[in-house]
Amino acid sequence: MGSLNEYPLIAIRNFVHEELCNRNQLLRGAFPITERIVTKRGAPCGLFFCLHGPRSVRLTAVFDFQESRVWFYDSKGKRSGSDPIEVQKKSSQRSQN
Repeated sequence: MGSLNEYPLIAIRNFVHEELCNRNQLLRGAFPITERIVTKRGAPCGLFFCLHGPRSVRLTAVFDFQESRVWFYDSKGKRSGSDPIEVQKKSSQRSQN
């Protein structure tokens, strides 16, 4: 799984924020998004995102480090889809330069 610092967190955050807004017809940047680290046996294994929309609507997504996939959930907590995303770990980017 590796260290949390190995992942391009800003790129992941931007992708998730944009997708949550697009999927739910919300204006990007109009509503705040929060995130939490998901751990398994004390090691980070993903990120949990929550977009705080209008009228207390909460839309969520989970990025799984191992699968490099984002799982999206609707306002009722039901899984509404998933997208694989290409994530180049930061250490891989440095070695290519």
